[in-house]
Amino acid sequence: MRVVLLKKIANLGQTGEIKEVADGYARNFLLPQGLVKVATEAVIKQLELKKQKQQKKSVNKAKQYKELAKKINNLKIIMQAKADDKKTLFAAVKEADIAQELKNRNYDIPVQFIKLDQPIKQLGYYDIQIRFDDELTSKIGLTIKREDS
Repeated sequence: MRVVLLKKIANLGQTGEIKEVADGYARNFLLPQGLVKVATEAVIKQLELKKQKQQKKSVNKAKQYKELAKKINNLKIIMQAKADDKKTLFAAVKEADIAQELKNRNYDIPVQFIKLDQPIKQLGYYDIQIRFDDELTSKIGLTIKREDS
């Protein structure tokens, strides 16, 4: 029986794939569990339309990220944080803090794109890499200054 996978199934395939499975396996396990649909012409056509929409969406997202990467490349930002006399921060600056600072400046960048080797624990200047994907990266300059008490 030909079926369309609605979820990823170990040892069978990924979501959206069309697979040939034993009739008993499909009827007794996959269909009752809601893991597959029988691969009729209508279901296949619906699946192709869904794939086209997702592809279009990902192309639009890639365009947005490309424009955003160009905008923020070599951007310089200054953050203030509390620190002791030895320039050690009381609270480390992490990816989420940087993402929030960028969001405050109207650059909506997901946290997972901001790459730090380790949290920042000292005052000073840092080059921060923003990796949108394997090929698309930007670099911003981050200066952390002592917060006035």
